[in-house]
Amino acid sequence: MTVKTIYPEYDVMQESPHWDENTRVLVQTRLQPPAMPQVFTPLEFSVLQAVIGRLVDENDENLIIRVAGQLDRHLSEKQGQGYHPVTEPPEEQLLRGGLAWLDATALQLHQRSFLQLAPWEMDDVLGKAQRGEVTWTGLSSQDFFKKMLRTAIDFFYSQPEVWSEIGYGGPAYPRGYYRIEYGLKDPWEPRLDLERVEERAKDGLGPGPVRRVDR
Repeated sequence: MTVKTIYPEYDVMQESPHWDENTRVLVQTRLQPPAMPQVFTPLEFSVLQAVIGRLVDENDENLIIRVAGQLDRHLSEKQGQGYHPVTEPPEEQLLRGGLAWLDATALQLHQRSFLQLAPWEMDDVLGKAQRGEVTWTGLSSQDFFKKMLRTAIDFFYSQPEVWSEIGYGGPAYPRGYYRIEYGLKDPWEPRLDLERVEERAKDGLGPGPVRRVDR
């Protein structure tokens, strides 16, 4: 889905000189194309990209491949939360197993691999996994879907251009945010493009007519 941002002139990376060195390096790393996947096979990595693209409704291939690369790096560096529900397999096993079962489900339902499906057919397979309408041996399709959705959203919204699109001003440390009252913004934060807000409102899209004034 292509959405006109209501912050068209804003680039959060222009604020990077105000971040501490560790944060700056970390965020800039997210903009680099990923290396060869370390955990996922080439087929799994391709299916992963397709799944992420459908879950976050994004067509930018370069952005999606970076998000998929983040997830691969996350697993290869074992950066998990240190726990997982006892009813679920470990994170890598859950995600890789779920991708394989998605492909198998696509073959069963549509006689084609997941990557050969039209977008609405991919959504159909994902929807059945979400609702538990398929039976997968060794893991729950609903556990996989919830884990995949949370992870895709977490990594997608950690990308700097997505911050710019939604008007997020970036990391607070060490500068900090101090104008935190409703309707107030710090000087470096983006300002709404009022014309675009009104255009989106006419098309039935958020955030609706402007009832607040950025100051």
